[in-house]
Amino acid sequence: MSRKAKGRRATSPTPTPPVSKPKGRQKAGSTLQVPDEQYEEFLKFQAQKKKETESSRKEDVRRKVDALLEEESDMEQEVLIDKKRKRVTRTRSAAAEPDTEDVDIEDDANPSDILPPVGPVKMKTPAAALDESDVLEVTNQAQADSSDEEGDISNSTATTRVRRTNGLIQVKDESTDDTTDRQWRKRITKGDIKPLTTLASLKKDGCGPLVDHAHQLLRINVALENAFPGPSADVQDSFTWDCIKEAAKDPGSPLKPMLEKVGRDDVLKSRAIAYVWSGASQLRGELVRKARDIVIFQLQQMRPKEISDIANWLLTTKKDPFFCGELDLKAKTFNKNLPFRAPLLRQLLYSQFFQGPGSEGIAYMERFQKLPNNLMALLATAVNNIFSLSYLGVVLITEGLI
Repeated sequence: MSRKAKGRRATSPTPTPPVSKPKGRQKAGSTLQVPDEQYEEFLKFQAQKKKETESSRKEDVRRKVDALLEEESDMEQEVLIDKKRKRVTRTRSAAAEPDTEDVDIEDDANPSDILPPVGPVKMKTPAAALDESDVLEVTNQAQADSSDEEGDISNSTATTRVRRTNGLIQVKDESTDDTTDRQWRKRITKGDIKPLTTLASLKKDGCGPLVDHAHQLLRINVALENAFPGPSADVQDSFTWDCIKEAAKDPGSPLKPMLEKVGRDDVLKSRAIAYVWSGASQLRGELVRKARDIVIFQLQQMRPKEISDIANWLLTTKKDPFFCGELDLKAKTFNKNLPFRAPLLRQLLYSQFFQGPGSEGIAYMERFQKLPNNLMALLATAVNNIFSLSYLGVVLITEGLI
């Protein structure tokens, strides 16, 4: 019986209660999983909120600037009105005060001879009532007329404005007739006026097609042969004149008479050289502007400090990283065994010379296919200029970057 009791006790029908795990362990062990779609929506929402806050901030700044400009314009308008009022009061006071600087007053003189007449300025006075100086002037004017009649003196005195004097000051009388000749002030020129050097002005002189074609040839020669001719003006003029002669070198070209005409006239030649030479600075300016746009596009997601660090790394590292291929700006790595294969140079070359069917690279495909060193050096110089400006703190990157 004792054995059976012991067996019954070992196999009791009541199950053992489950061991409950702590709540902290369950929370720590469980991980929160978010679907990818919901996470992408969250990122889009966050970006949208960021854009809205940025746009509202810009709008507030723009409103403040407009308010300041309106206040300044109102202040300027008030200052101008005040100046006009002061000017009017000065002119009125000057007109009210008599001009007695040139009048010599004598104690024994007749006041009627010194003071101006009260009546109208224009008056008819007989020859007998005039002073000796007035009579001399009137007779001289009468003798200068073509007629020799005796009534000329009275007619000339009748149409002449006479001012009273004290007999000591000679006053020249002015004729009131509008048909008489007037002495105009001579125009004083500040040096000689330079002739125009535009394409329209050269077309009027009959050499427009020649200089237009030479202008394009100079751009090609600057890109492929000599990026910076000079530095003396004589070398630049010689380089430009060679481009003008190259434009009319084909036998039977209709541009040859224009070339001969330009060669005979020194003034026209200097104007043609000035216009054609402007293509060099025009090409360099276009390259720098397009290189700036490309660099801005690549650095638009970076902060000013990061941009400065990257520019410093590109300029101070040997082998010039922005010339080489496999360039990674964020990781600051490049492959020095791939020179002149940077994406920046390829994008700049395409955007400048191969953008559209009428571009210069397509028109002169044979010369551009060789990819001369001058072309690569010109592209690299433009990119280097942009990174140098960004490193020195020049306002290069717009709206939201610097």
